[in-house]
Amino acid sequence: MSDSELLLVNLIKQEESLQILPQAPILSSQQAGWESINIFYYCHPAHSTTEHYLTHHALALAYNQFQLEVRKDGKSRTQLVDNGIIQLTPANVSQWLRWDREGEFLIVTLCPKFLEKVVYESMKGDVIELIPQFSIIDSVILHTAEALKAEIETGHSSSRLFAESAATMLAVRLLQAYANYKPVIRAYSDGLAKNKLQLAIDYINAHLDQDIKLADIAELLGVSHYYFCHLFKQSVGMTPHKYLIQQRIERAKVLLKNQEFSIAEVALECGFTDQSHLTKHFKRLVGLTPKAMRSQ
Repeated sequence: MSDSELLLVNLIKQEESLQILPQAPILSSQQAGWESINIFYYCHPAHSTTEHYLTHHALALAYNQFQLEVRKDGKSRTQLVDNGIIQLTPANVSQWLRWDREGEFLIVTLCPKFLEKVVYESMKGDVIELIPQFSIIDSVILHTAEALKAEIETGHSSSRLFAESAATMLAVRLLQAYANYKPVIRAYSDGLAKNKLQLAIDYINAHLDQDIKLADIAELLGVSHYYFCHLFKQSVGMTPHKYLIQQRIERAKVLLKNQEFSIAEVALECGFTDQSHLTKHFKRLVGLTPKAMRSQ
């Protein structure tokens, strides 16, 4: 089959994913409204795909052991895959796969335009391309993927700030470790300028009840996604998403003192998806549930 005849598959579109995979994912981020990054958790029987291209960069993380035959960009490999083994297939690279038994795996897709934006905003160098990887172990990728999966599993996946921050960190990791050459990332050690830090904090506090986007804050400050995440953590000691959750909990503490508001109403007013979402983070950060605090 010539390259021009190969399937071009967008895994985000289920009707296209089913052209190469036997079943729909059992867990997906499609309903979360994430734009730059998505995850899909599969449990498939033994299967052989047709040769294809993907529209997005894809990371496949194995969750069990199985024999895998794989061909990427004309290079073939047969290997025993086990829990934690990761494969990287860049967008528009031909791929064919066959596994010999039931396989569980998580696929993380990253938008190529988003990766290009990270390169343009944060790095120096010529055109950078990702190199296909057959079998890697990478704790940064694994931790990021697990955090995204956990966010979807809880059912509280409305935070675009969380997803975009994860996408940014993942993009930088891929460029640093698996590109055709290592890009130079400008280093800063002093955090955000005080006026920009205050601007970011004021924006977050003014929009606690909304699904804040990383792009909106970065644009407001005139910095890249990566540098905002990196410098904000240097300045505050936590990621933008953790700071957002902390501030939402502080607002919830105040609103819970007003008996006119139900706990469910407090949750929505503070930007949580529902009462259980508030309770989860409230108990983790405060040590007791909103109901218990109100009864005191």
